[in-house]
Amino acid sequence: MGIIGTVKEMLVPDTEPGVGYECVECSERFDETRETCPNCGSTEIKEVEGFEMRPSD
Repeated sequence: MGIIGTVKEMLVPDTEPGVGYECVECSERFDETRETCPNCGSTEIKEVEGFEMRPSD
């Protein structure tokens, strides 16, 4: 685990939902970013759910 992971563990409680990813084509959801969807192989993936500590635009 790198320094960012260590800092995140210190600042973000376990109840924080974090960021999820969803395939635009088949709506498959997964926890980590990927180049292609593990279900259908699509390359169109979007970020879903909010990360409360991320500044808003």
